[in-house]
Order: sequence, then C-alpha cells, then structure tokens
Amino acid sequence: MSRKFPGTVICDIPVSLNRTDADYAAFNEAEPIQAGPPHPNPTKSFWTDGEPGCNPLATEGSNSPIPESVDVCIIGSGLTGVSCAYHLARMVEDGTTVPMKVAIVEARDFCRNGGHLVAKRFDKMHGLTEKYGVEEARKSPAIEEHTVSEILRLVKENGWQSAVDLVECRRVDLVFSAEELIGIEKDIAAARNAKVAGFEDVEFLTAEQVQKEYKAKFPAYRQHGNNLWPLKLVTKLFQRAQGAKPRSGFIQSVLSAVFSNRQAPSIDLSLNTHTSVESVRPSSKGDRAYDVVTAKGIIQADYVVHATNAYVSHLLPQFTGPENGVVPTRGQVIATRAEISRGVLWNDNFVGNEGFEYWFPRPCPNSERPLIILGGGRESSPWETNVTDDSVLDETVGGTLRKFLPAVYPESFSKSSLPEFEWTGIMGYTKTRDPIVGLVSTSDNRPSGEYVSVGYSGHGMPRAFACAEVIAEMIVAKRTARAWERPSWLPIWYLTEQSHAIL
Repeated sequence: MSRKFPGTVICDIPVSLNRTDADYAAFNEAEPIQAGPPHPNPTKSFWTDGEPGCNPLATEGSNSPIPESVDVCIIGSGLTGVSCAYHLARMVEDGTTVPMKVAIVEARDFCRNGGHLVAKRFDKMHGLTEKYGVEEARKSPAIEEHTVSEILRLVKENGWQSAVDLVECRRVDLVFSAEELIGIEKDIAAARNAKVAGFEDVEFLTAEQVQKEYKAKFPAYRQHGNNLWPLKLVTKLFQRAQGAKPRSGFIQSVLSAVFSNRQAPSIDLSLNTHTSVESVRPSSKGDRAYDVVTAKGIIQADYVVHATNAYVSHLLPQFTGPENGVVPTRGQVIATRAEISRGVLWNDNFVGNEGFEYWFPRPCPNSERPLIILGGGRESSPWETNVTDDSVLDETVGGTLRKFLPAVYPESFSKSSLPEFEWTGIMGYTKTRDPIVGLVSTSDNRPSGEYVSVGYSGHGMPRAFACAEVIAEMIVAKRTARAWERPSWLPIWYLTEQSHAIL
C-alpha cells in the first residue's frame, strides 16, 4: 500500500534535502588524486577519548621492535584489520589451518572506528534487483544480517555486553520529504518481492505515531537495531584473537610436544601502533613473498592485508579515483546532551535525510540527560571529497549539526546547547557505495598474496567484520592449497576482478 507524506512543511530542518544525486555527481567528478598517509594528529573522538582508559591499546607496540618475519601482515588496526586477525585465529583454533604469525601495523593510535550496528534490510534493493537480479540482490542485506548476528553472538557468548556497552534497540528511518518516501517505497517493494530475511520486522509509522512516541513530526520506518562502543568491541576482538588456543586433537598434541606440554598459542599476534607503512614490494631476500617497508624497518610477509579503507591508494595507487577506486571523504560528528532525561527520551537509533544524518543516545541512568552521538551535515557544505585531513573541523558542517536535533525534536533539545565532543573522520567511498574485497590484481613480476577490504562508504560497522572473514578465508584457502568458496551471503559485486578468477 502506498504511503502518503504530510502535505505541510513541518519544521525548518537545517539540511538540504534530496541530495543523493548531488552526492553521486560530486563523487564522479572527483579528481583521481592518490591518498596520502593518515594525519598524525587527528581530532579527538568521543570513541577514543570519551572516558578514561577506553583505549588501553592506544599506543600498544609503538616503542617495541617490529617483527622481522610473519606469515600475515595486516595494515590497519580498525574493525577490518582486527577482525581479519580474529578470523585467522579462529580458523587455527578449529584446526582449519596450522598456527601462524600475524602482525598488525597502524600509523596512529589503535582503532578509530565509529558508527552503529544495524543491518539495512531494504536499502538500494530496487536498483540492485534491476542490475543483479533478485537472487544476487538478496545478498546485500544478507551480509549485513550475517555481520550483526555474528557480532551479537560473539558479544553474548563471551559475556561482553557491559564491556562494549551493547544496546539492543530499534532503528528508525525518519523520512523528511515526499521524494525520499517514493524512493523508499520502491526499495520496500523490491525487498518484499525478494523475500529478504528479517524484512517482516520492518514497520511503517505515520507522522502522528512518530510525534506521539518520539516527539518528531515525520513519517518513519522502524526495524531492529543495535549500538555499542566500536573501539571496545575491536579491543575485545584483538584480545580474543591473541589469546586463542588450538582445540584438542592431533595439531595440539604435536604443538604440545614442541611447547613442553603447555597449551600452544594458535596465533602469534603482535600489534605495532605508530608504525606507518611506506610501501609494499616483492621481497628482496626471497624468504617471504613481500617486504612491508615501515618507518621502523622491514617486515617480511607471505600475505599482506590492506585494511586501510580511505587510505588504500596511498600504498596501492590502482585504487585511486572514483572509477574503480576509493575516494577519501571527510565526515563530521558531535556528541551533545539532550535537554530531557533518558527515562523520557527515546532509546533507539535514528537515520534521516536519505542516510546523510544518523544519531543515537549513549547508555546512562534514566534520571540523567543522555549524550547523543550525531553524524552528518556534510551535504550542507561543499562535498569534502579527496580530503584526508581529520585534524580540523568544518565550521559550516558543525553549525548544521548543532541546529539539527533542536529542529527535529524541538521539545527535547536546546538550540543553545554546545557539543561536548566534535571530531572528523575520513570515510572511503566507492562508486557502488559498497566495499571492494578480495585479492589485489598484480603484475607478472609481483607475488599474488595481497588482499584488500576497503571502501565502506560510511557504512562499515555492519559489513567490515564479514568482509574481513572473507579475506581470512581466502588466505587460509591459499595457504592450505584448497579452493576458496564464496559465502552464500557475499554479494558478487563486492569482489575484486582478481577474486572472480579464483571462484
């Protein structure tokens, strides 16, 4: 049934509406400029500095020697890089492959991820079914469902709920214009026709229902959602990978003999922060396939994983530019207080304006005023494509973010309220708005053991963990001389051209 959008202007939202086409145009017109390295002094994020001790691995290994030789070198210590190490450890633990030595190197402090953990069940489904067919398009929400369900399973099985500040709630998509509603209705119809898993939980709310429940006068769609502290999750994943042990059996019995009957580690995992990588080249010694050249020396490795997202073209120039690469794009976020208590305010995740804005409350007692994380506003300023400097703020975007919540929820937020944190971060955008995953195309004189998982386009939390799983499985398949099989939930268009050749 077709939904109707209220015919009157409800309030003065301080953002430009229906800007998706303009966003794509700005992306397509971006110059093919190779990314530089990450800025050494980024703005302070709530996620890295929001409470004392929230990043215990911040400078881990920064003053330690780098390992000289490893099986796998992972460049980047965010959710992708650490998830890849976790999946490798898990496969050693269950006997799929033998123990290995893995190094993670990071140019700055450990992990700078943000965002919320929600699977999009109908986003882009109309266009995807037209381009790829129903069966393949169904994999777009499937990979996100897989990611969310696996992370929730891990968190609960290990009792990490409090440690990572897990909040199980709902995601509410506020619809700001009739044009946006038409596009959503097309995606909804395509998702319904494709019988997308979990789609039956999506509900439509009228503007009157939203006003009654959330104090905002817009129609909306609502589904299950979650949020957590990304850095705390990544810290737990690293610690879990580092402490993994092989299960009992032949492999463990052999290793126990080597380790004098002590239980052997499944993975020798090291972390060196503040260790920038300058280049990756074929090994000059021949003991391993690659030399990973860092500011502290060379790490030899058989496999290299580029978990560098927006910065991938710094080391792999073939990923420069909008056509087949990743374009760095700066985003901005604030953390600001509501004017009412947690017990009165909503407890859900929100998205608005075609996904340009997202916001959700941090956990706190019901009697306290919650801190709201709000990201977006970049459509109110010239599109910040080919920008890798996250050491500064954009005043125009910052002004938009300050005005946004009081305009949407005039009863719950004050126009005079100032953010407690404000920061920028660099996202990596692709022309499909989906990540690029798999084996890197190589020349004849270069080894074939480099992998990428990059280009999440501002939507990494519900995809990076699964994409890293794909990379880990590719490495183990090659290491054990067996064929790699594409998971049932992985969209074919995520894969690099070289990865298609190994299917």
